Parts: sequence; structure tokens; C-alpha cells
Amino acid sequence: MAVTAKPGSKFTVTITKKITRAQAATTIERLFMADKAIWGPIAARSKNFKSIPKRRGGRIWTKWPNKVHPKLDKGVTATIPASVQFAKDLASVAEFVDVKTA
Repeated sequence: MAVTAKPGSKFTVTITKKITRAQAATTIERLFMADKAIWGPIAARSKNFKSIPKRRGGRIWTKWPNKVHPKLDKGVTATIPASVQFAKDLASVAEFVDVKTA
């Protein structure tokens, strides 16, 4: 990855090919969750869920919302903050993404 950016600026990350490694998919998902356009609808869904604890089998049981994962298809774009850790993570998945400064 030959992109350099000052801390506090932004990276625009676009998925360019199908992700074939599970570890790369996890890293890209974590990076994409830094973009409000990606995590906003997921947080809104969780916000509308009301946890109602009840007794079930003699124990307190609460139903929690299922985790929703973002779509990581070819062409999906996210804008993430530029930081040293994000730069290292982007370098590890460079074969699957295209990175530009925003």
C-alpha cells in the first residue's frame, strides 16, 4: 500500500475482488464498521430492540438481537479515519481492497 495520509484525515476503501480468506473478511469487516454509513443501520436495528428478561428454566433469560454483518461484496466502499493501526490492517488486506486518501 503506497498511500500516505496524515492522522485525522480519511481513507476511502473499496473492495476490488472477492474475499477468499476468513481472516481478511474479519479485518475488512472491522475496518468498515468504522464508517457510520455502514454501522448506522445496524445500530438503529439494535436500538429498536427491547430486552425483556424473563424466567426460563429457573434462570433469568434475555433474548438479544442477532449480530448483523455488513455486506462485503465487490464494489462496496467505506470511508475510514486514517490512523497507524488502520494503515497496518489495510496493508494486510491490500490484495482485496483499493485504498485512496479522501
